[in-house]
Amino acid sequence: MRKFIAKNIAYPLQDHFNNTTICKTHQWLMETQTWPESRLLDYQFAKFKKIIEHAARNVPYYDNLFSAIKLKPSDIRHFDDLHKIPVLTKDIARKESHQLIARNLPKKYIHKGVTGGTTGPPLKLLRDAGDLTYTWAAFFRWYNWMGIEIGDRVSKIWGAPTVLSMPFKKQFSIAFKNWYYNRNVINSFGLNDQTIPEAIRKLNDFKPKLIRGYLSAFIQIAAYMQEHNLKLNFIPQAVSTTTETLMEPFRRLVEQQFQAKLHDQYGCGECNSIAFEAGDGLGLYVTAEHVKLEILNNEGVNETQQEGRIVITNLDNYAMPFIRYENGDSGQFAKESKAKRFNLPLLKCVSGRTADTITLANGNKVHGVFFTDILNELYEKFPLNLSRFQVYQQVPGSVEFRMESKTPLPKEFHMLLEKTLYRFFNNVTIATMETLPMDNSGKFRYVLSEK
Repeated sequence: MRKFIAKNIAYPLQDHFNNTTICKTHQWLMETQTWPESRLLDYQFAKFKKIIEHAARNVPYYDNLFSAIKLKPSDIRHFDDLHKIPVLTKDIARKESHQLIARNLPKKYIHKGVTGGTTGPPLKLLRDAGDLTYTWAAFFRWYNWMGIEIGDRVSKIWGAPTVLSMPFKKQFSIAFKNWYYNRNVINSFGLNDQTIPEAIRKLNDFKPKLIRGYLSAFIQIAAYMQEHNLKLNFIPQAVSTTTETLMEPFRRLVEQQFQAKLHDQYGCGECNSIAFEAGDGLGLYVTAEHVKLEILNNEGVNETQQEGRIVITNLDNYAMPFIRYENGDSGQFAKESKAKRFNLPLLKCVSGRTADTITLANGNKVHGVFFTDILNELYEKFPLNLSRFQVYQQVPGSVEFRMESKTPLPKEFHMLLEKTLYRFFNNVTIATMETLPMDNSGKFRYVLSEK
């Protein structure tokens, strides 16, 4: 009954009251994913042209920018011309946030929000009905990729404010929404050895078809299940993670303990629903109908195969356009494959924030994957039960390597790890902690760099 209510009443009503067309657009995206690449590219470029024409007319920041560099929307004839539009950085977006708001902004159906603020002060955002439509339509298309239908039972392991600080009316409203959307929520901010058994009980009672949430929360629960030899009393159709960079050791841990295929997703506050895994192991399919994604090298040139800085254009947010916006992440496109399920662009990986790199003694910069590779090699000699690690750097060439473990690690492993890290760093500190720290937004970061 709850599935019927969610699918046939709750979501259509949401469209009606929010002026969105999520249900209709979801069906549209099921069609566009089968288009030939040339047709999809033409559709994407048409949307790109439309939003830059709107920005030039109605958005003060772009009006002033295009006038200053003597650029007209008609000068952008194809995607090879994108370099003519300067990249919008986070610092500029924060400074010019009011100038990024469209002059013809409608008073109704505008959603206010902020970015997570993990790499600086939060950025206030405005999103219109069209942006919300494509964001959620792409999200529900991803549901279909995982074998999930709209209205199926979903459990969210998510950050949530404590109900003790909420008025009863607010508590009731949240509980009622969760009921008619056929979902339940487990507060990821409160997970520890005392609360995880209750979280597992909630999952077992609800038996969701999909479990989704913060990767760090999945790792906490999976590590607890592994340590206590626990299993869920049901097998979900899929699990999905978000917000933090997914590394292969953690994918294996989560899939083993939850007995389900893990599907990662990628997005940011300025443009949600950027890319999703489809279960074929090839990477993350970019929602080309909603976002134009570029990967730039240090010279600002588009990359096709090498890792670089992610730059996005939200094709649907006319309230506050983000055009060629560098969101601080780095990634890499995947090689073309005949095994692709869809004709959408494919990301091999999202490596993490460009700011979150560690500088080796020789000046090279590496992401967290560098350290998982080291641990993978050492695990062959020391198969330890480490749930998480964190790398902290204040000074280039020096590193503090933190590991989460409730029991002391073998001295031999400690010595071998230290010896290995000294091959790459001038100074090494190794620390073992029962629980590794989160950032202020409640997210877990494998790499913390203050250089």
